[in-house]
Amino acid sequence: MQIGKQIQTHRQDLGMTQDQLAEKLYVSRQTISNWENDRHYPDIENLLLLSVLFHTSLDDLVKGDVSAMKQKVFTARSTRDVKWMLGLLAAAIVSMGPTAFMGAPWWWLVPGLLWVAAMVPATHLEVLKHRADVRTYQEIIAYEKNGDIAALRARRSKWRNFWQLALIVAVFGAVVLVLALIVMVPFMIWGGR
Repeated sequence: MQIGKQIQTHRQDLGMTQDQLAEKLYVSRQTISNWENDRHYPDIENLLLLSVLFHTSLDDLVKGDVSAMKQKVFTARSTRDVKWMLGLLAAAIVSMGPTAFMGAPWWWLVPGLLWVAAMVPATHLEVLKHRADVRTYQEIIAYEKNGDIAALRARRSKWRNFWQLALIVAVFGAVVLVLALIVMVPFMIWGGR
């Protein structure tokens, strides 16, 4: 979060010590230190007092924190969606074995429904990536670490991205096929007896 740096910069611009700022806000010097070191976050009353004292708008004072909070929300949502997507895809693959011997429509219905359910968080993840304008893994990592995304975006190549995506889809499809076959082998052997 950026508010600690903002408080420290504005305090130093006014030539105040942490003790002097603490006296004006009726808090302890330790509280100011905690704010500046991002160990604690000032409550709304203190944020308003700080904005008046520093002659700045509340928006300017917390602007960096708003983007950091949005980034945290993006990271939490994307992590949750990836876990759901992978879990549901794994369940779809595992369900292929037992349902292969149940007859129509079960052999395709159960894995199909699980696959469709996995596409819901995958679609949500794609929407989040589109809103943040991140397309590659490197851009996602840079976004999460407040890195230079503009340089990565400038290096984008439509053809290279197309072939990378095609390779990812091919490898993912091959892995799913191999896992499905591995899951089905015991049922094929058991079912043959």
